[in-house]
Amino acid sequence: MEWRPGTCRSTDISSRDEPATSYPARMDLAQATPLTPLGEGRFGVELPEEFSIGGGKPNGGFMLACLGKAAVAAAAEQGAEHPHPISTGASYLWSPDLGPAEIETDVQRVGRTASQVTARLAQAGRVAVSARFTLGALTEGSAPFWGENPPPPLAPIDECIGFGMANRPANGTQLLFDPDHALQIGPDGPSGNGSGELRAWFRLDGDRAVTPVELLFVSDAMPPATFSVVQTGWVPTLDLTTYVRAVPAPGPLRIRFRTTIIHDGFADEICEVWDSEDRLVVQATQICALRLPTG
Repeated sequence: MEWRPGTCRSTDISSRDEPATSYPARMDLAQATPLTPLGEGRFGVELPEEFSIGGGKPNGGFMLACLGKAAVAAAAEQGAEHPHPISTGASYLWSPDLGPAEIETDVQRVGRTASQVTARLAQAGRVAVSARFTLGALTEGSAPFWGENPPPPLAPIDECIGFGMANRPANGTQLLFDPDHALQIGPDGPSGNGSGELRAWFRLDGDRAVTPVELLFVSDAMPPATFSVVQTGWVPTLDLTTYVRAVPAPGPLRIRFRTTIIHDGFADEICEVWDSEDRLVVQATQICALRLPTG
């Protein structure tokens, strides 16, 4: 398709009639992010077709998950006991090609409560994504000490609309959209109800629990929320901040993804994710660019 999301998005949205269960997995998300240690805080990584966007470019959330995995590994090599990326800030500089890439890490600090790591993903010597991580240790099954942010209502998962990638292999993940907050596909691309908000279920094959590192992928797995307001082409993420708030319980996740202001060719997008026990597990905000139609 000529319209396509940018470095952080999947493009080919299935039709309303596509069954929500028609996604045989070829590659699990955990299997897709192996790291090859290269020494001195460097890791080799493969950017596979299974986690690509239209035009043969890697998904930005997938690259962020690879960087997070490398940051945790680098910190652990220096004695850190912080396996969870609780805070991430990433800048997307350019969109690399599918295939091999290299991650370089720098452990800034190993502490008792948290550790800090910077990481860069490069291809052919050119940095594509630069990220900073604060790592911590979250407790499985914990509840908030104070405050609440309940999930929004979604239709039952078996009544939701499948989201498929027609021109790349299946990857063992599913996005199933609430019919009242989904995108419709026309000859010129996707469009929505004008609310600026999308809602969907996300699940892995077998409904296994999503890991905290994999939540970095989930935080940027949705199509652009701006598509529900205006039809545009490429919508690249420029900067993405993600907070992992809890270790998800097994089962599907609920996502609310929305934009609040589109102004001067830039838009904010806010992602919130809840687990099967109604706990908020991700808060993410990004700024993206879009070319608005003229005339």
